[in-house]
Amino acid sequence: MQKAWIAGTLGCLLMGGSVTGYWQFMKHTEFRVQTMETVKPVRMLHSGEVVQASLLRKEIIPVAAHQADAVTRMEDVIGKTVLVPLASSEELVAWKLDDRRMVPGEGERYFSFRTDAAANVNNMVRRGDRVDVWVEFDQPKVVATPGGAQYTVGAVKIIEGLPVTGVKTPEGLEVTDTGGLEAVVEPARSQYREARSKAAGKPELNTYIMSDEVFEAYSLGGMGGRIKLALPDLTAPAGASGTVTPLFRQLKEADAFTKTKPQVRLNGEPDPGHMTGAAGGGAKAGAEAAPASPAGSPVPQAKEVNPQ
Repeated sequence: MQKAWIAGTLGCLLMGGSVTGYWQFMKHTEFRVQTMETVKPVRMLHSGEVVQASLLRKEIIPVAAHQADAVTRMEDVIGKTVLVPLASSEELVAWKLDDRRMVPGEGERYFSFRTDAAANVNNMVRRGDRVDVWVEFDQPKVVATPGGAQYTVGAVKIIEGLPVTGVKTPEGLEVTDTGGLEAVVEPARSQYREARSKAAGKPELNTYIMSDEVFEAYSLGGMGGRIKLALPDLTAPAGASGTVTPLFRQLKEADAFTKTKPQVRLNGEPDPGHMTGAAGGGAKAGAEAAPASPAGSPVPQAKEVNPQ
């Protein structure tokens, strides 16, 4: 009986010592772990959404889990536009946000044009993007320069950095990305490509912010050929918003967007980077590749809109 009592006492002492030791270890570890405050969304944020204070929350995380390029102060992200979907568990990484204007400035208005998935770069264009606009001619045009060079041109870039403020489906819903990004260790461009491959809906109507000159360029381009959009590297800093190229002004002056004119003469030397085709007559070849869109869009018919 005495031996059983002694064994029970020793067992209780050993158990109590183990619990006390574990508690001391955990307490010591808790104080040694470095933590910090960061900012995360309260829900998934889709491409094109403008970040508001009501969409953000603060969270304490271990310093080791913090991404080096993530923003940690709410005031630094409020008002910015989301480029890539952000899940509620993600920090707000800087390259996924941008200062993109979503309302017209002085001398600008909203205009809408009909579109389809092919014209929208295989349905990869989203609200908040800035796209380049190309015109593909039905037949190659011969472009002559004052220096005697001749270019056989298949397509030309007429607008750069055109702001997209809406991409609507036939039902009037915004086309968004269906999921967030899980593999945060992948390079930014890989994440962006993965996100844009999951569209919710097919586009029918694009809305842009345009000045009168940009609207004229888009309209003339649609009359002279097929409009194609191109997505630049949207992880890079944005440049000027919605500007026509110098080549467009040269082609407009030469009346190059008239389909019945297979050959035109420019008053100046063109920028080879804004057109595709072969150079002849002693000119140096070298042109930027045409946007990878498998099909064009019909002649654009636009209307000025006032989105709600």
